[in-house]
Amino acid sequence: MGNNYHYHAKHKNKKKSFLDESYVPPYDKALLGQSIDILKLGDVVKEKLIKGNINTIYDVVRRCEKDFYRIPTFDKRNLGELKSALNNKRLRLKPMEDAPQKDKSENKKPKTEKVEGSTESTPKKGDKPQKKVDSTQKAPTKENNRNQQKANDKNQSKQNGRVNDTKQAPKQGKFDKKVREEISEARTKEEREKLRPKKEAVVHPQDKFIKINKNGKWGFATRDGKEVIAPEYDEVFLFHEDLCCVESADKFGFINREGEVVVPIMYDCALSFSEGYACVFKGEHCGYIDTENNVVVPFDYEAGTPVEEGSSRVKKLGKWGELHLDNPSEIRWIV
Repeated sequence: MGNNYHYHAKHKNKKKSFLDESYVPPYDKALLGQSIDILKLGDVVKEKLIKGNINTIYDVVRRCEKDFYRIPTFDKRNLGELKSALNNKRLRLKPMEDAPQKDKSENKKPKTEKVEGSTESTPKKGDKPQKKVDSTQKAPTKENNRNQQKANDKNQSKQNGRVNDTKQAPKQGKFDKKVREEISEARTKEEREKLRPKKEAVVHPQDKFIKINKNGKWGFATRDGKEVIAPEYDEVFLFHEDLCCVESADKFGFINREGEVVVPIMYDCALSFSEGYACVFKGEHCGYIDTENNVVVPFDYEAGTPVEEGSSRVKKLGKWGELHLDNPSEIRWIV
């Protein structure tokens, strides 16, 4: 839709938000201000988001996955559809903090080695009877044991890592199988990413004017630093359709690129122009005006979105509906 959503709330009693206010989504402000309609979600998911007061792209990407489960009846399938729609627009939800992982090495049991020369062993079925040790034979020394262990290690390396201890063999084999499965899965994902068609990055054109601030007031200059609109407003927003929403003394209006006021600074809040119309507020209710400040939709609604393809979303008595600018008297309400 290409419009920046500017909202100036004046509520005295605000509920404390569970969202991280310090997080800033890494996307262009104009994109963040667009309506969730650009995601082309199904009616069910869109209705749930709107009931959760999620109306713009900024409302979506400043939340992580777990935040959406706060919305009544919002389930895993709805989240999957939302993430898929975001992916189509090259967008992502706020990343979740990694949970601390326990050191798996703590659960590993130390391997036990079979001591050569041990006289205590349990005979197994099929084993040949051991010869009795002559009592006159000298007991094996520590040095002999070390030499024997070195010989066993050398023999083990020749057998390509085959484990002599039959009790540990099944555990080692199970571990190797798990590692092989993880490596195979990682390679499969890597191959899928290579085959996935690459989407062209969305490039948002830069405006020829940039905001400037002097003594706490805002205006505009060209990109080479030449002042074109004197800094005299409390706030200025981006130009849309060559008109810019400005704020002065807690009131909103619109100026053109020559700095001329084309819509009086008289409204309590305003959205940028889109397709020749802008949603503006008088008190707690909003309506729509054209570029000559003619009211085309009366001030009967609690909230509204920018116009896209000749229609917008409006809220009345807690219910959202679809309003067409060519016939604003008939609204298709979302049940």
